[in-house]
Amino acid sequence: MRLKFLISLIFIIFHIHVFSEQIPNDEQKNININDDDNHFFGGEWYISWGYNKDFWRPTDIHVVQKSLNNDFTVHNVHAVDYPQWDTGYSIFTPEITTPQWNLRIGRFIDAKRNYALEFSFDHTKFSSVIDQNAHITGTIGGQSVDMYQKLSTSYFRYDLHNGANHIMFNIVRRFSLAGEVNQDYSLNAVLKLGAGIMLPHADNSIFGMQNNNGGLVFGNWFGLTSGWWQLNGVTTGVEAGLQFVFWKPFYLEFTFKEAIARMFNVPVYQGVADHVLVMSEFILSIGYTFNSR
Repeated sequence: MRLKFLISLIFIIFHIHVFSEQIPNDEQKNININDDDNHFFGGEWYISWGYNKDFWRPTDIHVVQKSLNNDFTVHNVHAVDYPQWDTGYSIFTPEITTPQWNLRIGRFIDAKRNYALEFSFDHTKFSSVIDQNAHITGTIGGQSVDMYQKLSTSYFRYDLHNGANHIMFNIVRRFSLAGEVNQDYSLNAVLKLGAGIMLPHADNSIFGMQNNNGGLVFGNWFGLTSGWWQLNGVTTGVEAGLQFVFWKPFYLEFTFKEAIARMFNVPVYQGVADHVLVMSEFILSIGYTFNSR
C-alpha cells in the first residue's frame, strides 16, 4: 500500500513538473553558470538533520550456527521500530543521536539548481516483536524441525538497534511547485534515488545465547567481520516529498522513503544470519543551504 502511494506521488509530481517546464521563466533563461560551479567545492550545498518513523515488512531470518549444528529459518518475523521519544529523549537534550535520525549532505550540480548529488545516513531501528508466533523450519541441534514457536526474549530476539543504518549516495531532482527555488515561502518537490551499504549493530539472543560484538571502544567501532558496527548488507531506496523554504536559507523537508536491503553475515551467537529488510520511512528534517566560494 505504501509503495503504491509513493509511485502515485512520483507520478503526480512528474506531471506537475512536465507542465511547469512548458512555461518559460525569464529569470531561468538568463541564468549563467557561475565559475565557482565548475569546482566541486563551489556552487550550492545543503545539509539537513531530521528524525524518522519506520515500518518494516515481515522477513524470513535464516540462521546458521555450524558449531551448534543449527541451520534454520524463522519465517515471517514481524518487527517494529524504536523511536525512543517516550524515554526522556528530545531534540533539546545532548543525546540527539539516540532517537532515529537522518543526515543529508548534498551539492547541486547544474546552473538551475535542479539536480544534486547527495550523501545520506538513515539511522533506523529494527526490533522483532516479542511473543509473536512464527513458523520455524530447518535443523536445530542436528534434528530436522518444522514447527510453530512463540518468539519470547529467551527463545528468539532479533534487534538492529544501534541501528539498521542505511548509508547511501543519491541522485536528487528538485523543481519548484510554488515561488522561486530557495526564496522565502517557496515550495519545492524532491525526488531521490540511491544505493549504498548497511552498517548495522546487531543485538540478538537465540535460545538464550546472546551475541557479543565487543564494546563501543576505539579500535572496535567498524569492521567487516567484527566490530560494534559491521558491513552486513547493501541497500537501495527511492524517496519523494516536499521542501518548504520558510526563511532563506533554512528549509523544512518532509519525505516518504521505500528501501530494500539485503542483509548477510549478521552476527549471532557462534554464527551468522541473513535476510531481506523492506522498510517504509517517514522523514521530517530541517535544512540549510549555502554557496561555497
